Amino acid sequence: MKNITTRSIAVLALVAAMGISIPAVAYASSPPSPSTNTSPAHALSASFVTAQKALEVQLANRATQLQHLLADVTGANSLSASAASTLQARLSTEESSINSLVAKVPTDTTKAELNTDRAAMVKDNRVYVVMSPQVFEMIEASVVASQVTTMQSNESTLQSESASLYGLPGYENALNHYNNYVARLSNWSTKIVTVEGVVLAQTPQGYPGNTKFFVAENHEILDANIALAHAAYDASIIALATGGYTGS
Repeated sequence: MKNITTRSIAVLALVAAMGISIPAVAYASSPPSPSTNTSPAHALSASFVTAQKALEVQLANRATQLQHLLADVTGANSLSASAASTLQARLSTEESSINSLVAKVPTDTTKAELNTDRAAMVKDNRVYVVMSPQVFEMIEASVVASQVTTMQSNESTLQSESASLYGLPGYENALNHYNNYVARLSNWSTKIVTVEGVVLAQTPQGYPGNTKFFVAENHEILDANIALAHAAYDASIIALATGGYTGS
C-alpha cells in the first residue's frame, strides 16, 4: 500500500506538472482568440458599408436622371437636329461613365477606392449642375424660337387688319400694337439664337465657371416668354378692334 501510494503521488505530481506546462505552451504558440478584436475595427467596417451603400444610391439617382434627360431630348420636337444630337451624345457619355461606376462600387473594398469613385461620379459627370440645366434651357429656348417663328408668320395678317382700320378711331391704337408686335418678335428672333448658342457651348468640364451662364440665360428665357405674352396681347387688341378676336 505504501509503494502504491508513493507511485500514485509521483504520477499525480507528473500530471500536475504537465497540466501546468501544456496550457503555457499552447498559450505561447496559438494566435489570439477572435474575441480579442477591438471595437474600432468593427466600427470601421460598418462605416465602410454605410458609405458604400450611400454612394450606390447616389449613382442610381444619377443614372435615373440621365435616362429622364435623354427621354426629354428625344421628345422635344422643337429642338434642332444638331442640338438634339449634341445633347444626346453628351448624355450618353455620362450615362456610360455612371453605369461603369454602378458596376464597380459594389466591388470596392477600401475607403480609398470609394473616395476615388465618388470623385469620378461628381467631377467626371456633372449630371445635376450642367447637364440638367443645359437640357432644360435648350428645350425651353427652342420652344421660344418655335413660337417666335409661328407668331412672325402672322404678321402679314395683323398688318392687313390694322390697315383695315385706317380712318377709324381705333386705327392708331391698332397700329401701335402692330408695331410693338413686330418689334418684340424681331428682337427675340435674334436673341433666342444667342441664348441657344451660349447654353449649348457649356460643358461638364467648365463647371463651376459656367454656372453664371446658366443663370443668365435662364433669365433671358424668362424675358423672352414675357415678351411673347406681350406680343400675344398686341395681336388680341388688333383682332378685337377689327372684330376678329375669338377670345382664345
